[in-house]
Amino acid sequence: MDIIIRKLQPHESAIYREVRLACLKNVPEYFGSTYEEEVLNPKFMFETYIENESPDHVIFGAFDSERLIGITGFNRMARQRAGHRGEVVQVYVDPNYRGQNIGEKLLRRVLEYGFTLDGIEQIQLSVIANNLTAIRLYEKLGFKTFGVQPRYFKAGDIYMDQQFMQLFKSDYF
Repeated sequence: MDIIIRKLQPHESAIYREVRLACLKNVPEYFGSTYEEEVLNPKFMFETYIENESPDHVIFGAFDSERLIGITGFNRMARQRAGHRGEVVQVYVDPNYRGQNIGEKLLRRVLEYGFTLDGIEQIQLSVIANNLTAIRLYEKLGFKTFGVQPRYFKAGDIYMDQQFMQLFKSDYF
């Protein structure tokens, strides 16, 4: 099986939307957004970025033939004083494809992309603090925790802490 990792093209915004909604439905405990709130959104922010081919806001996909089976995004900070920072967002691999290093390949591709953008010096991400599989992967890639915010999200009576991690370009290359 040859999995291809590449940036999504403008005509692929609809399949991105399908996968994004699937991830919110399949593993809701690992995302701040919920399927119920997002399905009502007529157009996701990243759908527009994909369609407009924004270099500072991209989604990379993992494809098994023509099927999109994983996504990971890069989002450059918009404010002038924060433009040296980017963020990894929406890391997801279809459950049928887990355990094959697809998530790592997606992340490495996004990091390579982000760090080649002019001025990007660091990339950060946040993750639900009990998602130990994801945290181990991020640490393997060099991310270091810089804080944990307790009770960041709440679902019913359950609180979820959010862990914040960053990677400096000088530590990656």
